[in-house]
Amino acid sequence: MASPARRSAHPAQRKVTVIDVARAAGVGKSTVSNVLNGSGRVGEAARARVLEAVDQLGYHPHHGARSMRVHRTMQLAYLMAPVQLQPTNLIMMQFLQALVRAAADRDYGVLVVGQHADPGDDIRRLVAGRMLHALGMPFACMGRTGRGLPQPWVDFDNAEAEAEAVRYVLDRGFTRLGYVGYTSSNYWDAEREAGFRAGLASRGIPGEGVGLLRVEETSARAKIRSFLSSAQPDAVLTGSDRIATIVYSVAAELNLTVGRDLAVVGFDGSAGTELLNPALTSIVIPFEDIARRVVDRALRQVENGQDSEPGEIVPTLLRLGRSIPPHPRHGTGTSQDHAGHV
Repeated sequence: MASPARRSAHPAQRKVTVIDVARAAGVGKSTVSNVLNGSGRVGEAARARVLEAVDQLGYHPHHGARSMRVHRTMQLAYLMAPVQLQPTNLIMMQFLQALVRAAADRDYGVLVVGQHADPGDDIRRLVAGRMLHALGMPFACMGRTGRGLPQPWVDFDNAEAEAEAVRYVLDRGFTRLGYVGYTSSNYWDAEREAGFRAGLASRGIPGEGVGLLRVEETSARAKIRSFLSSAQPDAVLTGSDRIATIVYSVAAELNLTVGRDLAVVGFDGSAGTELLNPALTSIVIPFEDIARRVVDRALRQVENGQDSEPGEIVPTLLRLGRSIPPHPRHGTGTSQDHAGHV
């Protein structure tokens, strides 16, 4: 098999084809096409051999020729609501970046359509009314559709992710846990609250610890200050990294040192929070995995028709920072007794 150096030394050599890739990988031509298109069912071992052959042979599918051959634009559409265009919405920007990468890996582009108004209600009506399904329009969602509806979605378990974070904090020796989340009708906010309670219950602690606080953006700071002063938690789990950042700021005003006097856990794994001092422990949303699976679900419908598979749940990761002391606390003394563990 020719090395990259030898390939570059002979620019006039025959162009690598799908057949060459299939022969090198020991699979059929259709398997190569399925791997490159993100369609069909291909085992992980075969997929790995195909991708290795593509890399070693330097195969590059011709986007324009392929588009004309299959009569497709090779574009996926993504509707971007105004809230996602806000410069502070780093979470959706991370997802969009992951979506573009996942589509490019399958030789597709992403057409981003900005909306003057939030298209969410219109899209929900289309999905709920089965219009997209009835029209045979391929679609896939980050986040769940309702029961009894088509299920081409990919999501993660908010409740279990929060419960696991609670168990981790308890296992580090913290005993006075509180939770701060958003006042919201979104299912993920309710699930994260439920996960906080479930995590406590799994360790034999009934109720809501030292308290559960719901906030809105405009009043969050004042309410969090009052909560920290009155409830005096030794650990605060939050429903988002943005709330966790406010907890950091308010803790400093109250002369509490995060990572010593107060443990803090975020939710999102947004990029900027690693720059906090100390770095924030946060539940990381697996955007790369979600985006890849969303693209795969949409393209499988392009290739094979309507998708009758169930929705997919992907695992999250608890990214550890020094907002939780690196060593377990012992006993039930005051936070000052454990300053040496930071």
